[in-house]
Amino acid sequence: MIVLVCQSALPFLHMQKSLIALAVSLSLLSLHQAHGANPRGASAINDIPYGIEAVTQYRTEYNYRGFILAQDALDFQLGSQLAFNNTTYLNAAAWYGAEVGDGDFTEAGFLADLRKDFDLLTLSLSGTYRSYSNTFFESGTNIEAAAIYHFTREFDIAGRVAYDTGAEGWYSNLAAHYYFRLNDDSYINLNGGVSFVDKYYLRSGFNDFFAKVSYTYNINQMVSISPYVGTSILLDNKDLGRDSLHGGIYFAVSF
Repeated sequence: MIVLVCQSALPFLHMQKSLIALAVSLSLLSLHQAHGANPRGASAINDIPYGIEAVTQYRTEYNYRGFILAQDALDFQLGSQLAFNNTTYLNAAAWYGAEVGDGDFTEAGFLADLRKDFDLLTLSLSGTYRSYSNTFFESGTNIEAAAIYHFTREFDIAGRVAYDTGAEGWYSNLAAHYYFRLNDDSYINLNGGVSFVDKYYLRSGFNDFFAKVSYTYNINQMVSISPYVGTSILLDNKDLGRDSLHGGIYFAVSF
């Protein structure tokens, strides 16, 4: 992903006093909602001199909401944020991703996400349009509402519900996120949760258990790398899909 951030925070990050902590599940960022997290993780912006970051992501498998869409995927993203005040802000992003192995899968999309902070609670309302090719997923718009409760500066729990016009179905999940620094230059993000669906590409009920662990090392104030490992375990043993164990890496350059 290539991300351009115009001031103080990345999508799916919130500020608590002097610490900017990551509020997952985006996917966001994985702004594509791929159970991902921004590679620089919590307090990332405190480490970025001017709030601009360029990121490229490679992953061995693209798993989205429990569905495996591609192998060996490379993603690029461009995003920005408009802060109306200290507690209200609008995130916007556009991205393109493609399979770089034997497949021809591609995805392009645009996201707009309005967020409001209330001390320990953050509320979000977003709209995302995705265009797919060479996949059974249908292009469409995802409308999503989310609530994130910040128990501490390091620990969050988030719930979200979404309607996807491409799938013509509902998706929701409940996820927890924990962040901790190892030292001034490195930290670990842990994210995991469970999802539920209703008439979402022929699935209904409990969908999957997902988890992700990432390690970020800041080579210097401008450059960082972040390898990660993620999994998606289907909770319906009658489903014809399969479980996923995948890895990837972010390379970030900040300005």
